Amino acid sequence: MASLQEIWTRLDGTAAAVGLRPAYPPVALDLEQRVISLVRCKSRRGRKPLLEAHVQRVCDAAVLPDSIFQPTAGKTPGLVEGLREVFEVSGTRPGRVSVVLPDNLAKISLLQLPERPPSQRQLDELVRGKMRRAVPFRLDDVVISYQVTPGVGRAVAVLVVLVHRSLVERLERALEAIGARPGLIDLATPNLLNLARHRIDQLGAEGGDVVLLNCAARYHSLVIVRDGQVIFYRCKTFATAADGSPGPNGSLAREVAHSFAYYREKLGGEGIGSILVRSTSVSNDEVADQLAGLECDRIGSIQIGDSVELADGVQLDEDAAQRLAPAIGAAIARTG
Repeated sequence: MASLQEIWTRLDGTAAAVGLRPAYPPVALDLEQRVISLVRCKSRRGRKPLLEAHVQRVCDAAVLPDSIFQPTAGKTPGLVEGLREVFEVSGTRPGRVSVVLPDNLAKISLLQLPERPPSQRQLDELVRGKMRRAVPFRLDDVVISYQVTPGVGRAVAVLVVLVHRSLVERLERALEAIGARPGLIDLATPNLLNLARHRIDQLGAEGGDVVLLNCAARYHSLVIVRDGQVIFYRCKTFATAADGSPGPNGSLAREVAHSFAYYREKLGGEGIGSILVRSTSVSNDEVADQLAGLECDRIGSIQIGDSVELADGVQLDEDAAQRLAPAIGAAIARTG
């Protein structure tokens, strides 16, 4: 399939480098509401990249908001302290890094157009006009990035990402405070797609469309890939349970079934051949059990070993591998 990192263009607080492949640093940070993780990889000619170091820090207080509707939530001092610690513990020198954010801190839309507008200015105006009607906040308050991908015939699809400008700027300031700078600010699921792109190719060749299901602590994202192209994306923030904790809470199978119904009715879906799962909220086996009643030939999990090898002395259990998967996808994207 086409390299998925080309779809998700750079969000640097100023302008989107639309149409340009971003430069992914070999060091990546994965930020969640209370968890900061760092991975450092090394590219090797003709061989899988090497995972040289990884470290995780659980913060005492939230350093990120819970959703896109709370852009100013989270404590910057705690973020700076956590960032400094993961660099020091991993023995990584601060510099250019990729930053991976939870999907539900962004608004992601897949626009289907009958043809591409004749000029870049017209395309910009069309995208902004559609997104202005689709989001409950001012476009001046967000950073917009988009990428055009080919469709059938003259049709094109436009993947649009919106992130609150205040959040992007706060992340940039926190990194600058420790001597680092963001080479890329990206989202979790696109980097899972990058990590698993060869496996997705293989599964697609075996028949049927391929689903990637990212079941994170506070949300799930579902992506459907057909012939190397993303044809569907949906992100849903989990409801809060009676004890105040977020999680699937029995809703995952229902939400996935709704997405599959849309796929069949609106996208001409003829069958899901495979589902790849990454989960940090419940076990992958539990996710597979919840999806057992859906029409699908194969359900499996993302395997880090398909894409990277561990350096001598580096250990990585399955729980850590699932949590670090998006950051690893960002760190190895530069190896193509």
